[in-house]
Amino acid sequence: MLDLIPKTVWLLLPCYTPNNFAVLVGGGKPIDFGKTFFDGKRILGDGKTWRGFTGGITGGVFTANLQFAIEKLSGVAIYSSLPFSEFFILTFLLALGAMLGDLCGSFIKRRFGYERGASFPLLDQLTFLIVALILASTFPPFWKLFTIQVILLAVIITPALHFGINYIAYRLNLKEVPW
Repeated sequence: MLDLIPKTVWLLLPCYTPNNFAVLVGGGKPIDFGKTFFDGKRILGDGKTWRGFTGGITGGVFTANLQFAIEKLSGVAIYSSLPFSEFFILTFLLALGAMLGDLCGSFIKRRFGYERGASFPLLDQLTFLIVALILASTFPPFWKLFTIQVILLAVIITPALHFGINYIAYRLNLKEVPW
């Protein structure tokens, strides 16, 4: 079981990293164009921008390609066990799903009156993952790598990883809040 943890983290890097890239390259036009929903609240908010969204997806795909290269050089075959076209589509779906999940989380937070950057436990840690897994699971090669055990373990470990990584980023002054 312990050997399943690093494999799970490895498989999930294409959906764990997009939000980090979105923060690094974000800014510019908000995805919701400043519009409000019928409840009078912003649809997503200023923190969700087109540049961050596309930069996040690009970053997730970039991460996946680094993983593919590392696997090829090391002789370990997880993602590289797939034909490159399947690998690319799968990891693109994971990155896209992570960014769409983040948008869903922001939409829900706005409905509940949470301000930008406010903590909403479990929603913040799992929405991106669940949407990424659902979207990627529609592509049959997903099931060659993602077993039920990997999926369940991902749901269990992701909140702890999320809290830990964010706390480290906060301590390094990369984030304003520790969540």
